[in-house]
Amino acid sequence: MVMSLRERSKTTILIQPENPFMEEMKDVLACMFWRNPELSEPALKFLEMIRENNGLKDSYWSEFCRINNITRGQYDSIISKLRGGGFIYKRNDVWKISEGFEEFLEKIVEITKKWRGKNEK
Repeated sequence: MVMSLRERSKTTILIQPENPFMEEMKDVLACMFWRNPELSEPALKFLEMIRENNGLKDSYWSEFCRINNITRGQYDSIISKLRGGGFIYKRNDVWKISEGFEEFLEKIVEITKKWRGKNEK
């Protein structure tokens, strides 16, 4: 039996952030890393490296930690949050950008619009 992404990793995201004027990816990540805000910047760098290189080998972790002055534990926390939130997935030891988070938010919007429409009669 293959476990889904949701069964392997979960992430808590603030729905109503302190800064309601979100305009950039760093603002989205601030909602994800609200307990450890210092990790949102290296998380954004990690995502940008994946995007720019069309993937990032998992073996690059030590170099990434050195460049961003973070520990292995902090790196693992970043991976856990990004994976649990549906931002990334790993295939053949390479991290890739996922559309999971966007699909999740689109589904929430669809459901709430449908629910609101039923209750506005």
